[in-house]
Amino acid sequence: MHERRKSPRTRTLAAGAVKTAFGRGMECTIRNVSGDGACLVFSHRRTPLPSDFTLLADNTGRACRLVWQSAYRVGIRFVSGC
Repeated sequence: MHERRKSPRTRTLAAGAVKTAFGRGMECTIRNVSGDGACLVFSHRRTPLPSDFTLLADNTGRACRLVWQSAYRVGIRFVSGC
């Protein structure tokens, strides 16, 4: 498989939450992370995420853009300048 990421990801097992513009919060696990993005895993099947949202982790929020999603996992890219 050809690696398309700009920077390598580091495996992690950190707690996080996704907050949408509608104020909805969904708990997730951050499975890997890099300077450019991350992979999030949800414990339950969820409704599709919007294109843009905030990832809350370690008492900080980071603006994100959805890259791909499946029933339990999503790939995100961090939005520059945030």
